[in-house]
Amino acid sequence: MSGARIPIVVQVEGLEKVEGELHRFAAPLTVDEVVKRLPLEGFIARWQNAVYIITEIRRGVEKSVNKLEKGDIFYWSPERAIGISLSQYAAPSQTIKIGSVGEGAQEIAKARVGAMMRIFSKTF
Repeated sequence: MSGARIPIVVQVEGLEKVEGELHRFAAPLTVDEVVKRLPLEGFIARWQNAVYIITEIRRGVEKSVNKLEKGDIFYWSPERAIGISLSQYAAPSQTIKIGSVGEGAQEIAKARVGAMMRIFSKTF
């Protein structure tokens, strides 16, 4: 899939689907690896103001950020985690912003720990 913005869908068990996009310009190598691995799925865990799943993706740090906004999709390399920020907060070191679900974060905030989350490509 080519393009700077890659449309995706995030489905959390028991909740409405949320549309978002991955931003290749934010971290091209990391986003390309994520896209190659789609669909991704795992059980939700929470950390501070985010929900995340552990993946098999192993990447180094590329264009790390210090702050995440509500709805940002991120990759955290030390734990191979892909997550969604539920509010603005200071990101831990080695956090890479890779996309956004925008206001869909409100729906994802309802997710319970242990629920299955699946991230897949949006097809037209």
